Amino acid sequence: MKIVDKSLFEVQRLKELYKFDILDTPYEDEFDNIVKLASLLCNTSISTITLIDSSRQWFKAKVGLANRETSREVSFCSYAIAANTDLYQVEDATKSIIFENNPLVTGNPNICFYAGVPLISSNGFSLGTLCVIDSQPKVLNTEQVFALKVLGNQVMKLLELRITNQQLEITKQKLQKQVELQNKIISIIAHDVRNPVASLKSIIELSNNDLITADEANELAEMTDKQIDDVLSLLDDLLDWGKIQLNNQNVIEVVTVNLYSLVESIFERQQAAVFIKENTLLNLIENDFELHTDENILRFILRNIIGNAIKFTTTGTITIDAQKTEQSVVISIQDTGVGITKEVIEKIMTTSNKYTSLGTNNEKGTGLGLVFVKDFIYLLKGKMWVESEVKKGTTFYIELLN
Repeated sequence: MKIVDKSLFEVQRLKELYKFDILDTPYEDEFDNIVKLASLLCNTSISTITLIDSSRQWFKAKVGLANRETSREVSFCSYAIAANTDLYQVEDATKSIIFENNPLVTGNPNICFYAGVPLISSNGFSLGTLCVIDSQPKVLNTEQVFALKVLGNQVMKLLELRITNQQLEITKQKLQKQVELQNKIISIIAHDVRNPVASLKSIIELSNNDLITADEANELAEMTDKQIDDVLSLLDDLLDWGKIQLNNQNVIEVVTVNLYSLVESIFERQQAAVFIKENTLLNLIENDFELHTDENILRFILRNIIGNAIKFTTTGTITIDAQKTEQSVVISIQDTGVGITKEVIEKIMTTSNKYTSLGTNNEKGTGLGLVFVKDFIYLLKGKMWVESEVKKGTTFYIELLN
């Protein structure tokens, strides 16, 4: 038995075939009905939609055969796609020099007659064939040849439609992801702008009610002014991060971060809110404590958790500490605030839904902060857990690989 020479463009042909993502997919009625009709019209016992892989021929649909695939070396369809003709026909394989010793001729299914039309993609590559087979010699008449070609075109249209639908679904998912991400970025911006604006509002109220001196008001105004500058910088960071996400790059910029300095910078931004709530901030992290992560994302995570700790603590203490293990860093944010019930902890840790409650000064929140924090920690391949006791305080733990 002769082995057919593979096309000089075999690599490109296989790439085109794989683009359709059709190999090893389940049977589908649309394709099954075509092979049934082909056998009926051509009066043959066997018909297949055959796709030629690198070393096998695989049947997307078939009638009259038991196996789902065979070796490409014994494939009649390999000759059909290499013949560069719109119909490849073998009237009696037992008398063909090419096929007389083929095991599919000398044994089951005892092929004698074969006719196949190539399945040619819109880019001009033959992916396989629609073929009809019988164990008796045969020649297709004009009407049968026409019918087989029409059915072959229908197979190719179904394949092209399949890939079009897949591309539409991918586009739909990308658009949906972009909309969700845009909404998330807007929510993040709204959430992070709220705190400095709320602090400024509180300062104005305290000043108007003569609850603080003019010097204290000026000092707090300077703190809030710096907070607003920091928020503008944050917005730039978030927008840059959003662009990366919209481009589907999911890039994490890992750098060496001095955790002590990072926490100090966050504390500095929170001074106005801390003054109003009469809280104390303690940074117990060693001055030279370093870890490797995305600094902007970690800043967002810590700022939100520290902000929540301040929100739910009055005349108390918020303490930040960190410890290194062999493979990770564990950061703790502990407060002496109102605490969280087990039921609330379960809600905020096990769902993606937002949960909000009023702070000790009736501060309103969006409930989005922890939702975003969990998303960002997942992005860093870290984890978070919470320990709390009502009326005694709460500790958030963040573990990041280092």
